[in-house]
Amino acid sequence: MSNDISDDPWAQRVYLTWLARDTRYALAALTALIAYAQNTPAPPAAWVCFEDFLSFLGKVSRTLWPAPGKGPNGTEKGLEWRMKRGPFLREILEVEASSPLKAREVRNGSEHFDERLDEWIISLPRPTVEEWQADTKPTFPAPPMRLINVETGTLQVADADLDLRFMAEELQRLLIKIEELEPSAAVLPADMAALLATSHPVPIIPFDAPAQNPGGIQAWLDEQNSTDPETATEDTET
Repeated sequence: MSNDISDDPWAQRVYLTWLARDTRYALAALTALIAYAQNTPAPPAAWVCFEDFLSFLGKVSRTLWPAPGKGPNGTEKGLEWRMKRGPFLREILEVEASSPLKAREVRNGSEHFDERLDEWIISLPRPTVEEWQADTKPTFPAPPMRLINVETGTLQVADADLDLRFMAEELQRLLIKIEELEPSAAVLPADMAALLATSHPVPIIPFDAPAQNPGGIQAWLDEQNSTDPETATEDTET
């Protein structure tokens, strides 16, 4: 196994095809979300697409900007590889630091919406009957909201906004770049490409390798791996 992703074509293929899959699904969910949101009020299906879009968008973002630290079953080697993976993919896919894919405020706000409700509930005044009758009731803070604004093309979660047009353009650009680097991601269905990408890596067999039977190939591979390059050179010259 290589210590560098740039020297490991199989690892690159796995990352790129899975990234293409999640990017396509994010775009599909966004397209459906915009279509449903044209209705007033938005039907329940719009909110399903809302959550699906943010979920796949999160997968894309985490692939490009991995979270630091080991998970429950993580290893030091896995953490080291993950910290290399993000910069490598961002470089070959030309993802800028200003990319909207990096913005996580709306996604985090939606994922932890229950916590926002907690804060709103505990801060909400409980006026007494006397206060209501005396018209001295306190000011009530606005509740946290999740909104789809079709006119402005934005998603809003509490105080955070996400520009859907800008995001769609960046996702489409990313998908095109992935397909340039990994053509199989373009010609195969998303799940099929991802499945093929995870097929086990196999040794590259040169054209001059013996191919009469599997045993002959394995013997040839063993011989190639055990041959001392300097010894091989001396035998040739002799």
